[in-house]
Amino acid sequence: MKKFFAILAAVAVLGLALPVLAADAPGTNVVVGGRILTDLGWHKSSKELTSNGKEDVTTAFVSLAGHSYLNAKFTSADKSTGGFIELGLGSKLGNAETVSLRYAYGWWKVGNCRLVAGHDDGWLGTLKHAPKQYFGLTESGKLLLSNWGYIYSGRHPQARFEWMKDNMGFAVSLVQPLAELTPQQTGGLATGSTALPGTVDIYANLPRIDLATQFTFGGLWVGPSFGWAQFKIEKGANTMKDDTITSWVAILPAKFTVGPFTAKAEIHWGQNNEYEWNGVNSGLKNLPRSVAFRKADGSIEDTRNVGGFLALEYKLTSALEVTAGYGIEKLQNDAWKKDQGFQNDEYTRQGMFVAFPYTITKNFSIHPEFNYFNYGDAVTNNADQGNEWMLGLQFRFVF
Repeated sequence: MKKFFAILAAVAVLGLALPVLAADAPGTNVVVGGRILTDLGWHKSSKELTSNGKEDVTTAFVSLAGHSYLNAKFTSADKSTGGFIELGLGSKLGNAETVSLRYAYGWWKVGNCRLVAGHDDGWLGTLKHAPKQYFGLTESGKLLLSNWGYIYSGRHPQARFEWMKDNMGFAVSLVQPLAELTPQQTGGLATGSTALPGTVDIYANLPRIDLATQFTFGGLWVGPSFGWAQFKIEKGANTMKDDTITSWVAILPAKFTVGPFTAKAEIHWGQNNEYEWNGVNSGLKNLPRSVAFRKADGSIEDTRNVGGFLALEYKLTSALEVTAGYGIEKLQNDAWKKDQGFQNDEYTRQGMFVAFPYTITKNFSIHPEFNYFNYGDAVTNNADQGNEWMLGLQFRFVF
């Protein structure tokens, strides 16, 4: 670990030295940046979400939020080629410090075209229209209403071609398949379905394919996108009647700004989409997921997903902003009720937040936020699955 941080320090020093060296021999430009986010607040879980299931629990917490980072951007002297590396930083209860990979990719640009290869998040499920729900990632896995109305594609190995001119563009990405979850990670294939042995081969003949566009008309930006992936399950050792599972997602995001007012929104449709497009999945805990359901006879029933969010932002002053948002996800699978005997074949969860971002200096701001998440009713017996809220303040240092 000491060696790791020594290397980072060397990169930082090099970044400061290069402008001086460039006077003699132009070379790669390096810019080092960082973001330090600290959450201070309270987290309440209703009794349905606690260990003993008998009483609500409220706890205070202070944590280095998991979306803190240290990064470095490299650009060639002729500006045609570059790279970006970003490491995530976090710490919380129990001396649980973490360093993780967020980004590591290179790019090459010619005219209106750009080729990107490496660990990146791409255009589908972009952060461009994400709501400003920033509080509680390390504490409860909640960020940007991800999986509660907003779909984030996550950061994964990929090769991407981009074309952008003036107010329009498109991108085609070939992404690592089964990027977010595998069937073994979802209790088999889904809650209640017949378990899938861990020794069974799961394979994909093609990479995940993301197709994304974006258009800007004055203060309006829209980014219609579609993603598709398919994987297969070894048939012989597993008595699989169906051996192919198809995942897809269609997203219609929008962002509109006029004066001090900004509106962000998204609506999406999907099938088994959480295998591939699931961004921040730790916040879902044991909730039903948009993944395939394996019946006792080995056949597959697909889970369908529709959801979306709306977030509004208004600048009260040059330093103070108010923002609020609401998101909803609906899942449906016929096998839950028809084959498994559950009480419901539909499931709904909802999330909402209100925040007051306040800029103190160019590099320091605070983000007071209250958020609330309703876990909906269980598909098994229609019982209330509980809710949670978090209230607190995030200190944001960005360089």
